[in-house]
Amino acid sequence: MASEYSNLPSGASLQGGKYTIIKVLGQGGFGITYLAEQTGLGMKVAIKEFFLKGSCQRDSSTSRVSVPVTDNKELVVKCLKKFKSEARKIASLNNDHIVSIIDIFDENGTSYYVMKYLDGGSLADRIRHSSLSEENALSIIREVADALKTIHANNLLHLDIKPANILFDDYGRAVLIDFGVSKYVDDQKDTMTTSSLVGFSRGFAPLEQVNATVTALSPATDIYSLGATLYNLVVGITPPDAAYVMDTGLPVFPAEISLGVRNVIEKAMQPRRKDRPQDINAFLETLPHEEFSDEEDVTVVSVRPGAATNDTTLPGHPKNKILFWFSMALFVSSFVFAGIAIYQKTLISPPMPDNSRMETLVNTVDSLTTKNKSLQKQVNEMKNQISNSSQTNNSMQRQIDDLKKKNSEQSSQITSLQRDNSNLKNQVTEYKQYERDAMKWRRQNDVNSRR
Repeated sequence: MASEYSNLPSGASLQGGKYTIIKVLGQGGFGITYLAEQTGLGMKVAIKEFFLKGSCQRDSSTSRVSVPVTDNKELVVKCLKKFKSEARKIASLNNDHIVSIIDIFDENGTSYYVMKYLDGGSLADRIRHSSLSEENALSIIREVADALKTIHANNLLHLDIKPANILFDDYGRAVLIDFGVSKYVDDQKDTMTTSSLVGFSRGFAPLEQVNATVTALSPATDIYSLGATLYNLVVGITPPDAAYVMDTGLPVFPAEISLGVRNVIEKAMQPRRKDRPQDINAFLETLPHEEFSDEEDVTVVSVRPGAATNDTTLPGHPKNKILFWFSMALFVSSFVFAGIAIYQKTLISPPMPDNSRMETLVNTVDSLTTKNKSLQKQVNEMKNQISNSSQTNNSMQRQIDDLKKKNSEQSSQITSLQRDNSNLKNQVTEYKQYERDAMKWRRQNDVNSRR
């Protein structure tokens, strides 16, 4: 008796009893994954069976897989060949963050490959009830990016990066699984034909993948999915569909999401492929440094100490002048800090509807107000510290020299931000033109559809 989408029953054996099926772990459009036991070693493994949904069926009495519709046979043969060749390719990849394939064989009229079983759960399980901290999320993203670096170096695209396809091993390391829709970027017979299937997960796939534009796929396609995965981890919800991002932009981020993480997500999830980082190294450069701290990002203006005198009560005494200039430096730094934050905000935020930008600006103002209050509090504390300090003039001079050095560094950063801001304005102009062209196209399409 045949069934369109049945699976092997518990207790079924493969390879003459070498493997025993325990249960189904998951089912997708291209196959079924089982938990099994390697009976010789008593070791649990995961076995993936090729079973193309909608084209294959199984005889429930013999477990044999067949293709009842003749028109589907060519597609099934092609996909089965791809299934086996990519299994061998993945088995050759040496990376701790890529699932290990340890065996491949033909049986029951189809093919199977055996993987090391990972029992640390999936990333999707970890965020089922709450989002992750930014530190934890970025650590996982770095590990997945390391896997993609190896995958892309071998002319392979994964094309299904999402929390459900990221598991954890016994050491707590993130491991990328499920290459069911992966493709070779240089296999002309596969990726350049219209009959090649292009699967995708809604919310995690960019427009070129959703539209099944096979020839447009590239490492930047996986990078979009990696940014969407980061969005899911820190925001706690599935990212919006690619069409929504194209028309409206990303929704306003929650206030607790840092500017650095927003920057990573927004750059990776650009609707147009050419606007994203083009390879994993470029993507990694957008990630915040692990040692980054908001408290270190303080700009100080240059100060000039007054002449020395022995009377500490006189206005011209070094301590009093230093106190004055040091306080002024920190006070002015709050405004410079605000300027840098605004430049950064301008740099990373794509054009959004007015209401969204208003909400974003309100959040930014609230954040800057809080930082200014914190800086003012630091000024007052430092006033008291300097007033009660017994440091020598030489020690104070060294501090002033350090402040001047930091000011010089911050000035360089401001110059760089100004230059980046100018580039961003050009990108915004280009993006607006792109929106106008898209609007004209939609209007014309509506006219044509009414005809």
